[in-house]
Amino acid sequence: MNKVFFPESVAVFGVSDSPSNLARVIVENLISCGYKGAIYPVGKRGGSLGDRIIYGGIEAVDAVPDLAVLLVPADTIPQTLEGCGKKGIRRVIIETAGFSEFREDRKRLEQSIREIALAWDMKVLGPNCVGIINLDNCLVLPFYPVDAEAVKRGGISFVSQSGGLLHDIMNRASLDNFGLSKLASIGNKLLVDENDVLEFLISDPATQTIGLYLENIRDGRRLMDLAYSTDKPVIMLKANRSQTSRQIAKFHTSALAGDDEVADAGFRQCGIHRPQDLVEMMDWFRIFTLPLMRGPRVFLLARSGGKAVLLADTAQRCGFELATPSESFYDKVRQKVRAGVINLTNPLDLGDLFDIDFYIEIIREASAEEGVDGVVMVHDYAPGVEVAGTQRLVTEAVRISNIHQKPVVLCMVPDKNDWFPMRALADLPLFMDGDTAMKALAVSRDHFRFCSRKTERPRLQGHDRSVRRTGTSPAVHMDTVQTFRLLASYGLPVADHQLIRSEAEAVEAACRIGYPVALKIALPHILHKTEEKGVRLNLGDEQALLTALRDMKGEAFLIQKMAPSGYEVFVGGKRDLEFGHTLLVGLGGIFVEVYRDVALRVAPIDEALALDMITETRGSAILKGFRGSPPGDIDELCRCLVRVSRLLADNPQIVTLDINPLILFHKDEGCLIVDARIEEDAPG
Repeated sequence: MNKVFFPESVAVFGVSDSPSNLARVIVENLISCGYKGAIYPVGKRGGSLGDRIIYGGIEAVDAVPDLAVLLVPADTIPQTLEGCGKKGIRRVIIETAGFSEFREDRKRLEQSIREIALAWDMKVLGPNCVGIINLDNCLVLPFYPVDAEAVKRGGISFVSQSGGLLHDIMNRASLDNFGLSKLASIGNKLLVDENDVLEFLISDPATQTIGLYLENIRDGRRLMDLAYSTDKPVIMLKANRSQTSRQIAKFHTSALAGDDEVADAGFRQCGIHRPQDLVEMMDWFRIFTLPLMRGPRVFLLARSGGKAVLLADTAQRCGFELATPSESFYDKVRQKVRAGVINLTNPLDLGDLFDIDFYIEIIREASAEEGVDGVVMVHDYAPGVEVAGTQRLVTEAVRISNIHQKPVVLCMVPDKNDWFPMRALADLPLFMDGDTAMKALAVSRDHFRFCSRKTERPRLQGHDRSVRRTGTSPAVHMDTVQTFRLLASYGLPVADHQLIRSEAEAVEAACRIGYPVALKIALPHILHKTEEKGVRLNLGDEQALLTALRDMKGEAFLIQKMAPSGYEVFVGGKRDLEFGHTLLVGLGGIFVEVYRDVALRVAPIDEALALDMITETRGSAILKGFRGSPPGDIDELCRCLVRVSRLLADNPQIVTLDINPLILFHKDEGCLIVDARIEEDAPG
């Protein structure tokens, strides 16, 4: 990808001297933005563009360009791509639209492009995109006019499935005065996807924060591995939140783990931050231009009591602690404050103290405190009168933040005439309210916390066979006995059982297993056996067993040893189209779908992640022992979750798995699986 972002020469196909020609805009962007490499306009009619020749074909160019940008009719793309291959061009951006996003039958055209690209070992970005913008070398390839000088150079890079969002991000960055480095539009992701660009940006020294906008994810497991491998903040705005492939009625897991829940869990698991909308994404971009919030202790200042109280409330909601500065800090403040003007507390209500230089001194002293991790100030200033002082506050806040490597966040509602000049003063993000600022600061804190706690977790890329299955083939239910046999082969404790088809077999099985027993109809496709009258429990003798067997309808039944009482736990697995196999855990029994109290992770997991999952559920309070009840064997439950995750990783044909219930006994007494169902791909 390096030569895609840093080519020494670019050929642009589809150029003509017509004023309405879009490809010529690409050439004009390169020239006006100051790209220093060679530019070769190519168009079948030839001619000229200013003082540049428009070559009639790539064969007329006496060099091999590092990069080709194609903006020609869709039907001519294969022929043009073939010509690039023969010329020796190995990196191509196809900006032309009109492929599978336009009509389903255009997939054949995409397949032709794929075959040509693979034959010539080409790296192809697109189609249906606006290319890339690299502000480091002024490579500006969109087919709409771009004023690169209007945007600051900085450390934020952005990858988008939508070309229009690149234009939006550049405008917003210009308004907010934060710097950009690289932007990439990936369109239909035919051969280059978000992971390829993300991998490049992680290694790019100029990129400090990475943003992505995606409507679908090509390979969620590779995405997670890449995000986990870096300490750079990765911010993902994921659309299509309501689109789901769940099959509600068939499995508990399907009802509990929709596609978006899986994405949420996967992002949290690898440290990706997920905003709700573009505005929130921009807030997070801003906060990551400051040093990270390395702890929960925040010092708050405001020029009014009401603003101070609101700021403190928001800090609490966002999980911050109000820092307790040292007495020496308050002594220094006390020396410069008239008695009775302000109370020396956190938050600090500056009241009627109209001394901006003193505010700067307070921020400086607070930032130097060992017990303060960050400073937030709500600063309302008088237009005209306090503009100069506020400008000093902004520039000094940047300097203080950099010296102590702690975030100093300013919130202000400025006069409309001062807003843009104020933002242009320094590389300091300005927020319009404390609530927004504090929420963004919480993301900075969470990022530092995640990076600090990283451990050697199971890598996902080697277990991605399930991702490659499209899920379009029919699925069948695994035989009940086969299901239990598979679980047992992974060391999972399964209740003693036997499949029976007659009264004689039932009596013999019960005698071998030992009373009391449970009788269940052996139809794995039935989700709620109790509702279907397919379960009889605590059958204490032969007569009770035979009576129950005669009352139930069916051809095959399962005799099981009755498990001792304990906590009922649900464990599930689901194959997601973007992330592969996922694992769920929560309290089980008949209410699992009602309470929907489950934790979800992408498999495989280790015991540390398993414990995180259990602790994340509200029901964990019961499992740990509630109001005198004995705690359950959580250590064994963790081990079971790890084993189930390995089972899923090793068996990509599994579509859905339900273990409900798993009976969790008291501490050090283990657990027992009494019911389980598996749905898998049909053979062939």
